[in-house]
Amino acid sequence: MAWHRIPVKVFEISGMKIGGSLGELPTVLIGSLFYSRQIEVRNHQRGEFDRVRTAEIIREAKSLSERTGNPLVLDIMGYYPEAMKNYLRFIADVADCPILLDGSDTQTRLEGLEEAERLGIRSRLIYDAISPDTSDEELAALKDHRIESAVVMAYDKSDFTPEGRVRALKGEKDKGGLLRLVERADVARPLIDTVVLDVPSIILAGEAIRLVHETFGYPTGCSPANATYEWKRSKMDSTWKRGFDSCDASANVALQLMGANFLIYGPLKAAKYVFPACAMADAMIAYQARKHGIKPLTKDHPIYKIF
Repeated sequence: MAWHRIPVKVFEISGMKIGGSLGELPTVLIGSLFYSRQIEVRNHQRGEFDRVRTAEIIREAKSLSERTGNPLVLDIMGYYPEAMKNYLRFIADVADCPILLDGSDTQTRLEGLEEAERLGIRSRLIYDAISPDTSDEELAALKDHRIESAVVMAYDKSDFTPEGRVRALKGEKDKGGLLRLVERADVARPLIDTVVLDVPSIILAGEAIRLVHETFGYPTGCSPANATYEWKRSKMDSTWKRGFDSCDASANVALQLMGANFLIYGPLKAAKYVFPACAMADAMIAYQARKHGIKPLTKDHPIYKIF
């Protein structure tokens, strides 16, 4: 672990601070709702779901966030515009934390922006995502709605190395990179996602986090859940089935040790094992960081909460 100080910007999003050098701020943990296999969702097209149970899942995650000090963000996954609007109306009523607007297609995301504006929760949004496939229409909508924060998917289909992710952000020769798209959308607080493809690539995404910090200084993280929840052996082999929760938590912790400022950890209900594991890792990181003159920037840091 590189304990030398790498300056990383600190962004504030709806009262939540994200970023900072290792040991300064707790890792932001982003849990998903309304994903394709969530049993509480009855109809993904219309956005019909068990509201009582979903509110309970949110309360449980929020309680863990308060007890550990790790900030919570709700990843709202919508597959159709009508569903996205229903989900946002519900979230506006039952939760006050930041929201990752995560639609499956452009139209769903754009209608989600419109609905968030009507509900008065635009300032809570983190748009997911600006990528090499983002259209001019989408960039214009981000600017028109004055969206201040967005996830930026740092990848190049021709080069999945950590260095390739940095080049995708920077651009080469006459070709502008992803950060040029961020400028066009007038997004002031980009969060860089170094993109996990499969379980072995988690370590490459972690190495890319360090490179992004060194090169640009932006808060950076990724979604190990994209790999762990698609890990075929964990569904077929009894050993890995029984050990899945610990394996999944360890993937998140490994990325924390490589400098992740945020993690999209999968189903929100997994908070019961992800938050305690990540809080312990954050506390240990902060304890060691003191030797290098780095102190927590908040009294809500896990180092003050869990021991």
